[in-house]
Amino acid sequence: MKMKALFLLPGALMLMFAASPLIPSFTNPAVAQNARAKGEYGNKWGTQLNLSADQKAKIKTISDSAKQQMDGILTAEQKAQIQQAKQTRQRPNLNLTADQKARMKTVRESTESQIKALLTSEQQQQLEKMQQERQQRRQQRKS
Repeated sequence: MKMKALFLLPGALMLMFAASPLIPSFTNPAVAQNARAKGEYGNKWGTQLNLSADQKAKIKTISDSAKQQMDGILTAEQKAQIQQAKQTRQRPNLNLTADQKARMKTVRESTESQIKALLTSEQQQQLEKMQQERQQRRQQRKS
């Protein structure tokens, strides 16, 4: 659960746009390496939502800001654990404090609302549908 906060790092939407495709890719090194080389992370969400270039640029700015805020919340040790986990493709146990969790939740919620404000009503509906599908896939994997 703690790692989800990091992979969903800078907000649920930010990572839906950027990092959600990362999570399954980490389990397959060939896919992860190819995607990194091609710079394909995040393009899937932008394509499915039919984002304009302006929307993509604004979302990137919001996401970058959220990532910086999240990095400011984590300790140096926690950041090192994340880097090591990325290399070994495992989930770290960050032992986040209640304060860290609360601050991260605030950043995620703020990021989500900022990104949603950029989307058209049709894009928001499509995003909601994508989120529901993703939740269903997660539940199926847990079963």
